[in-house]
Amino acid sequence: MTFAHPHLLGLIVLPMLLIAWEWRRHRRREVQGTSKMIRGEATGSGVHFGASSLNRSNRSPRIRLYLGLVFIVLALARPQWGRIDEPVFDQSREILLAIDLSRSMLANDVKPSRLERSKLLIQSLLERLAGERVGLIVFSGTAFLQSPLSSDYEILREFLPELNPDYLPEGGTNYQALLETALTSFSADGGADRFLIVLSDGEAMDDSWRAQLEEVKSKGIRIIGLGIGTADGSMIPDTQGGFVKDERGAVVLSRLESGTLRALTEATSGVYTDASSWVDLAALLQTTVEAGAKGEFREVNQVRLAERFQWALVPAFLLIAWSFWKEFPVRPRPRALPLVPLRS
Repeated sequence: MTFAHPHLLGLIVLPMLLIAWEWRRHRRREVQGTSKMIRGEATGSGVHFGASSLNRSNRSPRIRLYLGLVFIVLALARPQWGRIDEPVFDQSREILLAIDLSRSMLANDVKPSRLERSKLLIQSLLERLAGERVGLIVFSGTAFLQSPLSSDYEILREFLPELNPDYLPEGGTNYQALLETALTSFSADGGADRFLIVLSDGEAMDDSWRAQLEEVKSKGIRIIGLGIGTADGSMIPDTQGGFVKDERGAVVLSRLESGTLRALTEATSGVYTDASSWVDLAALLQTTVEAGAKGEFREVNQVRLAERFQWALVPAFLLIAWSFWKEFPVRPRPRALPLVPLRS
């Protein structure tokens, strides 16, 4: 048996000293002998006199409390024994999902909308992955790493339904901020295959992002671009139930701008796909992996010790509960006692 925090075992000294002090006090009372005063104990069946009530009062239920504290210290030290084999994945593939949250993603030229189609594609990908480390970047006028790289996909599933254009403070579509965030979000280990999957309608604020493509390529990041939208385009709904208008008051028509996404993918040996119709994103990712350097990806077994702290918590709870039950103060309630006159 081992302990995860063996240094905490030193705290056992405190309850052990209390036990020794309580036992010594108990023994000292026994040596002093019983009192010459007659003591009585009132119960439901009557009043009992004798020295036994004194002996009972000398008993110390606090020892149960101190023993409970000893077991609590043992639980805090986390005793461990027994080995558990856990399958883990030797991570060799890192995937960052970047979803566009600009207001143009609310256009419904792709049903149910561009943004909802992006969420559905991400969900379908998560259902097909097994062990890859996946992270999530949200971007519009700025970019933010919403979920760092992890093999726990439930975190991503919790975030997806809440994403909307109001999630970020700035509007527009800033691909420079997206690439800067992606460059700092991948791990420093150079042995993993890195993929940045961008789900967007391709509308960009400017071309400043092109200056960063060389750094993205040098770090082995391949971009998979999914164009969400159509060439015919659609109007953008606003928050008042109407449509977004430009400075002249004309309704804005948002179209898919595939040129931005194509430039991103071509510069990084990635793949661009028009996602106006349904796309098997997992198959597309696998095709991209096979086209490049595929890192080693294997399942291994990791051995860890089983946690046994609960074996100390159970007696600790029982002893402390027993101690409080025995020592809980009893406050007698006053009641009227009728006096019966003595018969002469």
